[in-house]
Amino acid sequence: MAIVGYMGSGKTTVGRVLAEELHWKFLDLDWVVAEKAGRSIPEIFESSGEPFFRNLERLTLLEVLDGPRERVLACGGGVVIDPRNRARLAQVPTVFLWEDADVLFRRTRGPARPLRGTNFEDFARRYAERLPYYLEVAALQINPNDRPPRSVADDILEWMQGE
Repeated sequence: MAIVGYMGSGKTTVGRVLAEELHWKFLDLDWVVAEKAGRSIPEIFESSGEPFFRNLERLTLLEVLDGPRERVLACGGGVVIDPRNRARLAQVPTVFLWEDADVLFRRTRGPARPLRGTNFEDFARRYAERLPYYLEVAALQINPNDRPPRSVADDILEWMQGE
């Protein structure tokens, strides 16, 4: 099970709750990449650049998705850029958490997000570019709409039980 969405959509928070409900392992792809690299995501971007990060992200995604089925993976917001990642995500149950760009922009104003954009226009443009890719891989789309993470996780559980 994978969760995708733009930065600030709640992938990690909802993913953690969902994994707890299922008694599955929770993984955040960015955390796994950072651990493998021995550096934080901002440090990877600064010292090695985005192409290096994206390659490491792709290899890590494949490794995690080829692992045990009983895990919930919160993917980084840009994982869908690479068509090879989209092809692999399309093979597993993938949930897209979507919100309006203005809501996401307000949630992501910290330095820990290297591609957050300096202004709303940059942020919204990047989101609009990625939106078709999120939709391409999503078996389920959910708008959290400021609901508690447990409520969103319950919607995903209900969907999984119907699969």
